[in-house]
Amino acid sequence: MSLSEVPVGFFATIKSVHNSPAGARLISLGFIPGASVKVVRAAPLGDPRVYNIMDKLITLRNDDANLIEVLLQDNLINLSNAPRGIYSVVNVIGGRFFKDKMAQIGVENGSIVEVIKPFLIKTNKGTFQVGRGMSGRIILRRIEE
Repeated sequence: MSLSEVPVGFFATIKSVHNSPAGARLISLGFIPGASVKVVRAAPLGDPRVYNIMDKLITLRNDDANLIEVLLQDNLINLSNAPRGIYSVVNVIGGRFFKDKMAQIGVENGSIVEVIKPFLIKTNKGTFQVGRGMSGRIILRRIEE
């Protein structure tokens, strides 16, 4: 998962930075592997975004943030990156309409979902295909191997 995919308000640990001149600049700003980073806020259209790293607030465009690979902290993962398994829904990121739509298929905070294969989930209300854009806005925590 790239840093640009981390939802606002969440923490991530930097896994790697792309080996390029832009990547070298990001490393000099403090985006080093192993460092913890928080997504503080995003512009109204989502680009650029503000990150807190090493007690500094740094604004990056999504093109630059895409060069940084991260892992969500607290064993969190978004549905679009989740391997097969059983998960608890931690957060559904979106407005009322999106949250209502997800609740209709059994995806809401605290509910249990089984990831059958990428973008195919099973809930207490049935088996559903969830699109890439929607699945990126559903944050999960693995509860069973």
